[in-house]
Amino acid sequence: MKLHQDYTSFLAEDLDFVVVVTTNEAHEELTVAALNSGKHVIVEKPMSVSYDSCRRMIQAAEKNKRHLFVHHSSRWDRDFLLVKEVIASGLIGEVLVIQSKVMLCDEGWPAWGIDGMANPWRIKAKYFGGLLFDWGPHLVDQLLLMMNKPLVGVFGQLQSGVWSTEVDDHFFAVLKFDDKTMCQIEVSNNGRIALPRWYVVGSRGTLEVKGFKEPFWDQAEIVYVRDNGKKESRLVKLHDVCESGAEGGFYEDLIPHVEGKKKDFVSMYEAGRVVQVLEMIKRSSQESRFVEMGAGA
Repeated sequence: MKLHQDYTSFLAEDLDFVVVVTTNEAHEELTVAALNSGKHVIVEKPMSVSYDSCRRMIQAAEKNKRHLFVHHSSRWDRDFLLVKEVIASGLIGEVLVIQSKVMLCDEGWPAWGIDGMANPWRIKAKYFGGLLFDWGPHLVDQLLLMMNKPLVGVFGQLQSGVWSTEVDDHFFAVLKFDDKTMCQIEVSNNGRIALPRWYVVGSRGTLEVKGFKEPFWDQAEIVYVRDNGKKESRLVKLHDVCESGAEGGFYEDLIPHVEGKKKDFVSMYEAGRVVQVLEMIKRSSQESRFVEMGAGA
């Protein structure tokens, strides 16, 4: 393995793809440099720390005619895929409420994912840490895909309760779409008692994916009314992909997508929109008001 002390020499190498897995504040600089050197790029979520930053990254990809993908791994989570399937099937009728929550209390969260790293970057403002930029990209991306309707605006609240005075360790947001479905997302690292990962209310039934202490969801319960009026329930065991690692759905589908064999994937435009919504949630919390889409957000 050849090691480099700076990214300039690294980008001079003969490479097809560059994968950016740094802390959040460095995503734009490294991604744009890689694109300008003629490389395709995969960047960790969130795509960047502001919507303006995301747009500069998109412009660099368009200018250099390179691929720019964001690792929104939770599109392949089995609980999300089940919820999408149940909603699309019409089994629980018209969707009235979607609650998407991750309520944990993980002592390893501040430095999780980087073996041996002494600096707990997830609780530092200079790295744009906090749960809104950690779990928020997953939950917002999933909800935008599931609703597939214009977003009207958001109301959000961020809290620094236990782990840091610099960034949030609990956030709550209501996303209002152009229909009557009530959509709520909430994430906490202070939740010592788990809440359901998903709670979806339809006009003819309800779907619940249980919550656990660890981010691992392997069963769901669906209660619904059959056409003859009889109430039934199903307990569904979830298998296969849980979250996309190197062996998971994102990387499994990447090459088929690049080769034109698979249409649906994570577009840089969708990833930029996710950051736009995260920015709106943060602004809503700062200003204690509902923030409309496109209203200077």
